[in-house]
Parts: sequence; C-alpha cells; structure tokens
Amino acid sequence: MDSEGVRKRQTRHEGAERKQDTREIRNGNKRATQSSKYQPKQLLSSAQWAFMTGLFYFSILLLVWLSISHLPTPKTAENTKPQDFIEELARKHLLKFVSLGHRPAGSTANEVDSVKYILQQVLEVKQIAPPSVKLEVDVQKPTGSFSINFLSGFASYYTNITNTVVKLSPADHDSGPALLLNCHTDSVVGSPGASDDAVACAVLLEVLRALVADKETPLRHTVIFLFNGAEENILQASHGFITKHKWAKHVKAFINLEAAGAGGKEIVFQTGPENPWLLMSWIEHAQHPFGTVFAQELFQSGVVPSDTDFRIFRDYGKVPGLDLAYVRNGYVYHTQYDNADMIKPGCVQRAGDNILSVVKHLVKSPTSLLSKSDDYKHGTAAFADFLGVYMFFIPFRLLSILNIACCAATFIYIFRRFASFSAEGGVDGLASAGLYGKHLIKATAAVISSLVASILASLSVAGAVMYFDRYMPFYSQPVLAMFLYIPPSLLAILVVHSSANKYLFKIKNPWQTETIFFDAALLLCAIILFELNQLQVQSSFLLMFTMAPLVLGRCYLFGKTFSPESGSSPGIKMLLHLLLLIFPTMMLFSHFFVLLDMFIPLCGRAGSIVPPDLIIAFLTAFVTSVAVFFTVSFVHVVKSIRCVQAALFACIAFSVIYAVSNFGFPYSSNPSAPTPKRLFLQHTARDFYGTDGKLTKSDSGLWVNAFDYNAFKINLGPEVLFTEPVHECEGLFCHWPFVVPVDKLVKHPKYLPAKPPVTKKIQKQPLVFSIGDRKDTMILENSTTRIYKSRFEFTMSGPDHMSLCLGPLSSSNKAVRLSDWSIEDDIDSGRAKPSAVSTGVPGRFYTEWFFIYYGSGHHQMTPWQPWFELTITEDISKPPDGPVLEVAASAHYYSESNEIPVPSFTPELENVISKLHEWVTPVSWASLYKNYLL
Repeated sequence: MDSEGVRKRQTRHEGAERKQDTREIRNGNKRATQSSKYQPKQLLSSAQWAFMTGLFYFSILLLVWLSISHLPTPKTAENTKPQDFIEELARKHLLKFVSLGHRPAGSTANEVDSVKYILQQVLEVKQIAPPSVKLEVDVQKPTGSFSINFLSGFASYYTNITNTVVKLSPADHDSGPALLLNCHTDSVVGSPGASDDAVACAVLLEVLRALVADKETPLRHTVIFLFNGAEENILQASHGFITKHKWAKHVKAFINLEAAGAGGKEIVFQTGPENPWLLMSWIEHAQHPFGTVFAQELFQSGVVPSDTDFRIFRDYGKVPGLDLAYVRNGYVYHTQYDNADMIKPGCVQRAGDNILSVVKHLVKSPTSLLSKSDDYKHGTAAFADFLGVYMFFIPFRLLSILNIACCAATFIYIFRRFASFSAEGGVDGLASAGLYGKHLIKATAAVISSLVASILASLSVAGAVMYFDRYMPFYSQPVLAMFLYIPPSLLAILVVHSSANKYLFKIKNPWQTETIFFDAALLLCAIILFELNQLQVQSSFLLMFTMAPLVLGRCYLFGKTFSPESGSSPGIKMLLHLLLLIFPTMMLFSHFFVLLDMFIPLCGRAGSIVPPDLIIAFLTAFVTSVAVFFTVSFVHVVKSIRCVQAALFACIAFSVIYAVSNFGFPYSSNPSAPTPKRLFLQHTARDFYGTDGKLTKSDSGLWVNAFDYNAFKINLGPEVLFTEPVHECEGLFCHWPFVVPVDKLVKHPKYLPAKPPVTKKIQKQPLVFSIGDRKDTMILENSTTRIYKSRFEFTMSGPDHMSLCLGPLSSSNKAVRLSDWSIEDDIDSGRAKPSAVSTGVPGRFYTEWFFIYYGSGHHQMTPWQPWFELTITEDISKPPDGPVLEVAASAHYYSESNEIPVPSFTPELENVISKLHEWVTPVSWASLYKNYLL
C-alpha cells in the first residue's frame, strides 16, 4: 500500500509538472523544461523561406510592372467609328504643334502660329457640326496680376497674353453650366514641348471632333476648351481666363491636362476640393483609370517643385477639378528631347479614351451632376487604382471609421493575448501575462530598431558611393537604386532580428517568438494608423489595407492555424500569411513605381542643395521596410539565415563597385532614352547704381547654372567650367537675373567673364527702367519715433519676359516693410524669406524679399508702371542713414528660331556650348540686369 501510494503521488506530481511545462512553453516562458524541447522539423529551412519570400515579392513586382507598362492599341481612322477617339488623328495635331519649335509665351510660334492652327481645326469641326450644337471661338488677350506661394513665393503680372477659347454648347441653351477642359500651347525655352503640353492640346482637339461627330446623343451641357498660351509663365493664362473671361462664370468643373514626363499612363494626381462627385464620375466612366490620392498629398506638400493650372482654377475660380499628368520618363521634361517620339503608341489613345468617356457622361448624360455640383460637396476622399483595372473611392468619413475599426480590432486582439496568458497562467497568471508584456515591449523596440537600421544602412551605402565622388549612379539606370539600397535595408533588418532572437528572446518555441514579433508590428502599425487618422491623412488607406486582412485573417479567422502550439506545417503557415498580403503588397509596389517614376528623373532638376542619393536611398529603404514589415517575423522560425545574409552582402559589394565605376555614370545622350544633364546659360550684363543714381559697378559674362547636385563636380567639356570658381550668393536674390525665384534650389553658379551681349532683339527692345518721384506721407511722429509711408513709382519696358525684385532695407534704427503694391493680390502670398546673405550695404539688412514675374504676349511697347508703398518706422534720435529700398530689374531675351535644339543666342554662348559633352542639354538666352538703391 505504501509503495502504491508513493507511485500515485509520483504520478500526480509528474502530471502536474507536465502541465506546468506546457503552460510555460505556451506563454513563451524561459523556464521551459528540457522534456519539452522544440522539434527542429517544425522550422522553415533557409531555402524554403528564401524561395517562398523571393517568389512572392518578385511575382508581385513583375505583375505590377506589367500593369503599369500596358497601353491600349492605338486606333486609326480606318474601320473606326467617327465618334470614337482616334489616336492617329490626335498625333497629326501633335506633330503640327511640335513642328512649330519651342513656343515660349510672346513668341510668334505660340501667339500666332499655334492660335492659327487651332482656329483652322475648329473651323473644320464646325463644318460637320449638327444644327443642335453651337460652336463659338474667342481669342482672349487678358491683363492682370496675382501672387502665388510657390518656390520662394512671388507675384506675377501679365499683359496681352493669348487664350484661345472654344465653346461647344447646345444650340437652344448656350449659357448653362459648363465643363472646362484645359491645356497650354506654350512650352519652355528650348523645348518642343511635345508632352508638356502639346499632346494635351492634341487630345482636346480630337475630343472636340469626337464630341461633335457623336450625333446620336444630344449635348445637354456646355464644354469649354481652353488652349491657354502662358502656363509656363507660371500659370498666368489660366488666371487671365478664370478671373476675366466672359464664359468663366459658367464653369462648374474642370479637367486639367498636364505633364511632368512623357508617355506612360496619365495619372489622376489632384482632385477636389471637397467635390467627390467629379472623382466618382471619373472612376465610373474612365476606361483605363489610374491615379492615387498619395500623389495628390505628395504634390500638394511642396516636395515636388512644380505646380499646375489646377491651383489657379481651384483657388481663383472656386471650382472643383481633376488634374491629369504624364509622369513617366521625366528625363525629357523641359528639354530638347521632349519630342513626339517620346510619346509611345497607345499613350494618346489611353488619355483620349478616358477623357472622352468622362466628358460624354458629364455633358451628355441625364445623370450628370454638373448642373448640381454645388449640392454635392461632401468633403475629401481617398482614391487609388488597382493595377490600372479598377479605381476605388473612399470618402474620408468612411475611411476614418475603417481606420478606427482596424485599430480597435488590433487593440482587442492584443488585449485578448494578455487575457489568454493570464487565464492559462493559474496562480502565476499575472507573472505570465507580465512576461508576454515584457517580450512585446522588447519586440516593439527591436522592430523600431530594424526600421532605423534599415534606413541608416541604405544611407551609409549612398554615403559610401558619394565618398568616391559618384553621385546619382541610378539616374540613367533606375533598377540600380534597387540593387544599391534594397540589399542593405534587408541585411540591416535581418541582423537586428537575428540579434534580438539570439540575445533577447531565449524562448524554446520559435513560433512564440514569431507571434510576439508579429504582435509588435501590428501594434506599432495600429498606433501609427491612429495618428494618421487624427491628422486626416487620406493615404492612410495604404496602411489600413495592409493591416485589415492580417487582423481579420491571422488574428481572428485563422487564429488556430497561426497559434504557436498549432501542429500546422510551417510552410502552410507562411503561405497563408503571404496570401493575406497579396493585395496590400500590390498596392504598395504600385505606389513605389509611381515614386520612382517621379523622383529619380526629378533628381536631374531638383537643385544643387540636397544630395538626391540620400533621398532615393531613404525612399527605397522606407518602402523596403514597409514591404517586409509583416513578413520579417518569419525569420525567427528559419533554421539559419546566414546564407541569405552572405548573398545580400555580396550584392551590396557588387552594386557599390558597379556604381563607382564608369558603369555608374549618371548621364546618357541615347536619342531613344536620353538621361541628360541640364545646364542653363545666360549671357548677362549687370549694372549697379548708388543712391545718387550714378553707376557704381558693371560687369558682364556667362552666368551658368546646373540644376542637379552634380553641378560642376564632373567635367562637362569646356575647361573653364571646371577651373572658374563658383560665385556665392550675395545681395537681393543673389544679384542674379532670375526668371523665377529658384535661388533656394540652385546654388554655386559659375560666372564666366565675357563681353556684354549684343543682339538685334536687345537693340530693338532694350531694358528701360525709370524711377519716379518718391512720395512720403506722415502717419505718426513724436519725440522719439517717426512712422511714415513712402510710395515709389517705376516705369519698366523691354522684352516679353522680365522680372522685378524688391528688398526693403532695415537698419538698427529703422524698420522697413512693404505695406501695399499695385499687384491685385495679397502681399503675404508673394513675400519671400531672404536668404542669410549680406546686402552689400553697410549697416543694412533684409527682412523680406519680393519677386515679380512679368510676362507679355505678342509684344506691345506699352510700358509697365508698377508702384510700391513702404511703411517705415524710424528712430529720430539718430541721424538718417542710407537707402530704404533695393530694386533690381531683369530682362530676358529668347531666340525666335524654331529649330530644336535652339541655336546659341550669341557667339560667346556658342563658344562654350559647342564644347559641351553630348550628354549635356544646354538652354541659353540673354539677360540684362539693373540694380538700384533708393
């Protein structure tokens, strides 16, 4: 009996020990006994893990790339209905516009030839128009002014610019609500402007023809086609139309066609404001929808140094709209290479199909909301396409609910994890739940550390390449950015996770570790999503779409399968996990491709201040970290990752060697796929006048600017560009003749001494600047202080492109501010913060700068007469001292030749340009500059 009792007690004791061991393993307790040793066969082999992960990401990358590259088959006039959009006909218009050469506002090509061609095409369309429609044309020549918070912030004055406006309306009611379609006929200097924006005007001419040819469906509302002639003058023509044209008051919505690249798919990158009905019309009726609210938020953040007419119609017309643009192949944007060949077959057809379908709905369908647009302001909305097949739309109110629901589901799941540990722990429940909490905190810290390490590793590789004086090696080969920056990101992530697993998580069951790391990643994302929702970030849908299938699938529906104690095959677990991530990973990679399409070509024109290598390294590392955020936890259930780490290290070494070699040279003059370096040369003469009106200094030369970070770090051809020292910024807008204020983007120019420019155009239209009498008006005066206003009037004449800069000069005893001006818009929008530069006047400093851009259409010798009023607060206990205002006037003279590339303007320019390497794309003109102290 005694021995039997002993055996029973021993049996009970052993059973209790086994139960305690099981609980400890389930809770990830370090005290798990040797009898519960984990079986290696339940781990993933390194080959199995690498194959499944690699195949998953590669397949999605390939699928996304194929979807982005797919374009429809172009239609021809033969065997096609006349009411269809026909690319063949649109391309004829495109070729005609391009044949006119570069078309800056004020040129004959833009002001006369483009207008004449458009009127001819409208006349041909009018001949086939049925009696039920009315076709009218008006050539507008507006004058006006406004200010814009763009670049450094500046004001704009325009006179006699050209807008060609075509109105298509029902014959019986031609004054109803109208849809505006906008493109611009002008191009930048030196570029044929095929994508920016001739192709858009070609598309609109073909849309006009197709609408008129469609005689089966009657026209219910008016369509206004605006071929504006001064968009490159920083949005002047659109302002002239929407604020001054007689038809503008009827506009209820607009579609703007733009470009930041050539070819590819046109992307919807701005919508609204607060009129989701228009976006819904696009989603429901565009045949090939493509766009994302992420691009909208990125563009409107100011990260991209560009703007479109969308801003003018939205802010000054108070009407909702859609902004469409080509973004692929941004290398040719604003260069001599922006020709018709860069717009691949199918690009025009795709844009035309989309626009025609949506326009038909808006102006011909009885369900159109165009006439009721003011009744459908329902706030902002998130939108994005899925592989260019379908575009979804989520009002932010609904998105906010979904975000909160996703966060709540995550927090409930984490709470249940704590509760399960507590319930299973018995008397030691609190200790077991506490242990899970400690592991969760450590895992969260490790996840954050892996993100930081990922970015630092990519930045380190970028820094290593830059150490060898090689910048932007990925510029001509975007895929190199992936090989350069993805491997170090992944390697850093793997090192952090493997180190954490080795030193911080000595848990017998690796699947417990994997689950804890998954929980940490999910919890971190929920916190981030909650913050994004509070900030009303519409692109938060990307994070919500990533979390939702994992929360629903792994945490709830398939919770038992993913349980650490589950006997499911590790391969099955990983496969199911990857299946849950297919849709969000497709969305992420689609956005990644858009990022690369925008930012890598942008590196060639983003200025010489910030190294683009660091930006691309950061973006690539960030996207890489996000892409593997919810799959890297499986590293903890892989037998060994040493082979993968070694392969990544080898890839890093090879990529760096490739990048610093001649293979990593960033520029190319390949005519079919050019990636040029942009160089701007202005043959300049500068005159500086003192307070007595006498000339104090003058010089002349070639002012040369490079618009990328490489600047003059590499040999461009002419030896003088390498040997001549750079000129640092000093004075009002650096005392240079800027066309627009890019002083904060472009630094360290070269100034090559040369004789003053002499051309027929300069002789015909010289820069004349005269200063009227100063008028002072006292506001307040006492024993210590005097406050008064000073009004300055100027008269300025010259060519069709000029600029005027003002810098109020304050001192220790005098505060000077601009309080009023002749510009029609707010002063604050045009106020620029001065750079930290010397004024060149002892005892004087700038508190604000103002830049006014002047643009004119076909030249008229009508002088511009601006005025400015300063408010001056002066300490009268001290004697008066020096000037209160610095004024600088610039005139810019462009070539009237229609040849591309445009011939050099002067012999001095030709001498330098002829020696440039083929991969350098120069743009040149002549400028005069006069500076005055008043």
